[in-house]
Amino acid sequence: MQTVILAGAAALSIFLVVLGIYLTYFSSRSVVLNRLGRAAAAEGGAPEGEIPKEGLKEDLLWVLGQLGRIVPRRSRLKDIQGSLIKAHIYMRAEEFVGLTLLVGVAFYAAVFLLSDSVLLGIAAGLIGLYIPGMLVDSKKRKLSAQITEQLPEALNIISSGLRAGFSFPQAVSIVVREMEPPLASEFSRTLRENRLGKPMDEALTDMLARVENDDLELLVTALLIQRQVGGNLAEVLDSISHTIRERVRIKGEIRTLTAEGRISAVILSLLPLAVAAMVLLLNPEYMLTLVQEPIGLVMIGGAVFLQIVGIFVIRKIVAIDV
Repeated sequence: MQTVILAGAAALSIFLVVLGIYLTYFSSRSVVLNRLGRAAAAEGGAPEGEIPKEGLKEDLLWVLGQLGRIVPRRSRLKDIQGSLIKAHIYMRAEEFVGLTLLVGVAFYAAVFLLSDSVLLGIAAGLIGLYIPGMLVDSKKRKLSAQITEQLPEALNIISSGLRAGFSFPQAVSIVVREMEPPLASEFSRTLRENRLGKPMDEALTDMLARVENDDLELLVTALLIQRQVGGNLAEVLDSISHTIRERVRIKGEIRTLTAEGRISAVILSLLPLAVAAMVLLLNPEYMLTLVQEPIGLVMIGGAVFLQIVGIFVIRKIVAIDV
């Protein structure tokens, strides 16, 4: 009977984790975003039939939002909402906090029921609380890398359009038609806001609030300065495009030179887990003694803490800003 209970609890925990990840990456849009999607479809954007329908996921998101209301600090919720927007994750901050709590509880329950150790359960719960934020940061970095890769080509298109006699919005519209998301979708939203009456300067500034990318910030800053003082915008864009290409090249060289350090971090992180798994398979009683004794749990906690510190130290050493 106890085995059945443990298996059921573990299955429930895994379900909660999978549900949390699913809601993070594939949650349906809110009512406002659905309306914007229908407006975009009317302007020739994505077909209305492709807009996600509301249903069970919306109810689950509402439950997560209620859980997230236990966080009292509005400023923190605002920061979380900004991160979600930059990661293109269509959730409210309260929903994300509720999701984070669910993942933490799921990790705690799974480890506690399998090991019967409160300390290990708490450690696993803390790791679970960190995972959703880590996924958001990962998605932000992925989007930023995609935008950096697309920017030089987009700037060349805009520059060529300006030399051909197009206005800046017309040249940007060529980028929207010819290129793929995420850069095309961001420029499309900027143009749509401008058509609806928002000044181009404000629309460009709002785009920076939705995207975390240093190269795009450089572009927007140059555009704002050029709109104030004038000058040859095509030459400015060519110069920015060259700068971005050189920065990407230098980052690639640095990544190659620091590959050994990053691989060392991965190997050193996985080695203790591999040794523990091997000992557990060869001599389970020997390994279980470490888990069942209080001093053993303290040693495991200390080892995990030092491993995490070591990973962050190595990542800090090999992280070189360009």
